[in-house]
Amino acid sequence: MLGLLTGGDKWLLGGLAGLAMLGFSYWKGYTYGKDVIQQKWNAEKVVLEREAQEAKDHAREVERSMQNKVNRIQREKQNAVKTADIKYRALADSLRDRPETRAADTMPDSTGSAVGCTGAQLARPDAEFLAGYAADAERLQAAYNSCRDAYQVIKNQTNAQ
Repeated sequence: MLGLLTGGDKWLLGGLAGLAMLGFSYWKGYTYGKDVIQQKWNAEKVVLEREAQEAKDHAREVERSMQNKVNRIQREKQNAVKTADIKYRALADSLRDRPETRAADTMPDSTGSAVGCTGAQLARPDAEFLAGYAADAERLQAAYNSCRDAYQVIKNQTNAQ
């Protein structure tokens, strides 16, 4: 069949065949290159996702550890507050036997030379007030210690990273 074609037609047909081969080669290379790049990108994406998951897991573990420590601190605070409440109630119960006010004949004429007071001479309302004040102070101290300890836990964990 090629024998029927003239010289110019052979060149034209050869050029078209070459162009077709060139187009096919370009298409094949393009799709192969696209597939290779897609595979590399997918592999990199898997690695990045794995690293992100490991970072999330580590962060969750750190969070869990810090939360457990803070929960322990809060339980210690609650125990300290309960202890303060128990002490206050016991002290308030022991004050029931005290008189409401001191009798006039029990008042000393002078304050004496002694510095300080044991509280034994206090009337019941004064003693109850001071006992409540001491219990409030103990509760506030427990809350402060709890807050400070929780802050230290978080600060130490943050600085450790």
